[in-house]
Amino acid sequence: MTQTSTGRATAYGRWPAIAAMCACLTSIPLWAQENVVGTGGVKGTVRDSTGLSVEGAQIFVTGSELRGESGANGEFLLANAKAGPLVIHVRRIGFAPDSTRITVLAGSNVSADVTLRRLAVQLSPVVVLGRKELTGRMAGFYQRMSRGHGHFLTREQVERRNPGNMTDLFRMVPGVRVESRGFTNQVRFRGGRCAPLTWLDGSPLYAGEFDLDSVDPRSFEGIEIYSGAASVPAEFQGNRSLSSACGTIVLWSRQGELRSKKRKKGEPSAAAEIARMVEQLTVYTSQQVDREARVDSSRLVHPVYPDSMYMAMVPGRVLAEFVVDANGDVNLDTFNVVVMSHQLFIDPVRFALKDQKFIPALRKGQAVRQVVQLPFSFVPDSTVSRRR
Repeated sequence: MTQTSTGRATAYGRWPAIAAMCACLTSIPLWAQENVVGTGGVKGTVRDSTGLSVEGAQIFVTGSELRGESGANGEFLLANAKAGPLVIHVRRIGFAPDSTRITVLAGSNVSADVTLRRLAVQLSPVVVLGRKELTGRMAGFYQRMSRGHGHFLTREQVERRNPGNMTDLFRMVPGVRVESRGFTNQVRFRGGRCAPLTWLDGSPLYAGEFDLDSVDPRSFEGIEIYSGAASVPAEFQGNRSLSSACGTIVLWSRQGELRSKKRKKGEPSAAAEIARMVEQLTVYTSQQVDREARVDSSRLVHPVYPDSMYMAMVPGRVLAEFVVDANGDVNLDTFNVVVMSHQLFIDPVRFALKDQKFIPALRKGQAVRQVVQLPFSFVPDSTVSRRR
């Protein structure tokens, strides 16, 4: 009995000391981190007043070499920040700059979310209403697809199916059979024995049967397949030397395909490069010119509504940023996105801007380069007939 009481007294006697030590550790005030030897990180998100992520915002800290930039999801990370209080500044062309005070904790990341207020008056948005006003070389493709005659494969569908070669892609099309002849595969329609007539970018390929597996299926923007002569549009009918009686295949290549420029390590982003040019007055903002650059409405180019978004009737929004030169052309090396509702809307906007002409900005009577932020609004067409 005595031993038990003594043991308990010893154990209980230790708990107050341990508890006091824990309380001491957890009650260190945040300002005391200023004297802690070590670093921490700041992880945050930049959004606009609508809640969409802002990409390309420049992040910097007063009295420090710390620099950062928000990514496609608006997130940024400042690593190796000295423990203690600091002020984070956030800037983006077209928005009012903002700042926030935080306290960095050694050995951990603290959050810092910033909402930027739109400052500049936006240009009138380019409204993409389904595919009604589509222009350019692919306009006919989508018009014929809407009529429902033939079988159509869009770029997005090809990428989703991920075929090993072209004939693998055709194996998935109803009414098509693929025959192996030695080292080559041949496509035939509905029991026919002759080769279908193949067109490439509006020109017929009359020099014998075209080897479909000689090309990469991912190199095409769209593919039209007509299994019989009756369904072939008049512009793709054959001639005396080679008819379309055995079916027709129309291929549309990805001409002038544009991808975002890959940055080398340490190379500034397009958004950072534009900000630098504005600081050096080699490029002007809309507030610095006498007449703003604006879209040449007589030559308006509408982006293609992304296929999956179009069929699902999903609306979209993209605020694109780029430099328009003194000739009214878009410098695509400067193209970047400020905000967007979905990644699939970006490439159609980039591709359309390749052919879009602008009326250049004027400053003191001279045409000058100007950074432009042009909004695009994708509006579903309620009359669209969904494909199965």
